[in-house]
Amino acid sequence: MKDGGVYIVTGATGGIGRAITEGLVRKGAGKVILACRNLRKAEDLIASLSAGNTMLEAMELDLESMDSVRQFSSAIRARGISVDGLFNNAGTMPGEMRITADGYESATQTNWLATALLTQLLLPAIADGGGIVFTTSMTRRIARLRSDWRQRAVNHHHRFTTYGRSKLMLTHFALDLADKLGIRGIRVNCSDPGIVDSAIITMGNKIIDYLSDRLFRPVISTPAQGAAPALAAMEANVTGAIFTSRGHLPIPSAYLRQRLHRLPTTVIDNLLNEH
Repeated sequence: MKDGGVYIVTGATGGIGRAITEGLVRKGAGKVILACRNLRKAEDLIASLSAGNTMLEAMELDLESMDSVRQFSSAIRARGISVDGLFNNAGTMPGEMRITADGYESATQTNWLATALLTQLLLPAIADGGGIVFTTSMTRRIARLRSDWRQRAVNHHHRFTTYGRSKLMLTHFALDLADKLGIRGIRVNCSDPGIVDSAIITMGNKIIDYLSDRLFRPVISTPAQGAAPALAAMEANVTGAIFTSRGHLPIPSAYLRQRLHRLPTTVIDNLLNEH
């Protein structure tokens, strides 16, 4: 990780996002941009942190709005900011199906479409030799790629499967991007935080959430433990890998042999061409 470097953390006000931000401060980052939907919450977080010599700045970014994604990336590029690392940490796992203003199921857009589009739009601002980290999930193993991904997320919405498919699509995209950016020395890795004590695992059911709070949360990872793989992924001199609390392994080469492997990248390329 570059001493005095500039880093962007999406979803920085969440448990893992805050822990990533605190980790960057400890490691001597020059500047951390907290890219968040709720600016006031981000500013309150900044006020509560002991940042030392690290400059902290809140910028608005709502991944449920493609316009917001484009505005954020345009603002970064217009300011001539050279980004040493991008932590694509923001994510959602809604219990009920929701459609964004752009017409996509919310987890599909937030976790994959908008995150991948943001990354593509920021590529001119990312310094050669920099790093990109995508937060994936173990739930990617319970889903599979589908050509009807958009309709499936709406008509057959299931909290875990829909979330898992969005993370699977993101991981396939990361593998393609790692190959593409190798010429610039930009490392592209994934972070799997495991099951972390955060708002994303709240089910919205009073009985289940009560039992989870009493029996489940005490034995799962803390936000700091969940952030550790992401920070390790940014520091490591490897690309195309998935980092967990136990170390890292390459994104499975079997992904390349899947018939729909290129689908996630093709979808994002089409989004880029819309404007």
